[in-house]
Amino acid sequence: MGKDQRQREYQVPVRVEFEDVDGYRIAHHTKLVAYLERARVRFFGELGLEVFAAQAVPVLARLDMRFKRPALPGDELELALTVREVTDFQLELGYRLRRDGETLATATTMLAFYHLDQGKLMPLPDDFQAALLSWRDGGRP
Repeated sequence: MGKDQRQREYQVPVRVEFEDVDGYRIAHHTKLVAYLERARVRFFGELGLEVFAAQAVPVLARLDMRFKRPALPGDELELALTVREVTDFQLELGYRLRRDGETLATATTMLAFYHLDQGKLMPLPDDFQAALLSWRDGGRP
């Protein structure tokens, strides 16, 4: 996808709760990472994908997060997820956390799939690969 084309976003509302805030009265960075996971799991569920399938589970291989502005107690945020790249062995997702249109943080995660019985990485399951590519190219949800 070219840089001038806007990627399709899956949006999840997030509210910064009291327990998300640290001693500096801002959302702790670990909570923002948890918001990414919440969006990712909801997204997979919307696509009808089983996160805890019998043999294959997605595992976080890489996380890159850039913080621009703090999230504050009571903030109503929007977390937008995009499918950046799907290959046979990995999935790259992008994230943008916004408050009233202002970007507070951006992130990228790289996921791989782990075979529980074999104890090693495996190719993306066919259902994941097909659903993610279909969604990225305009399919549901």
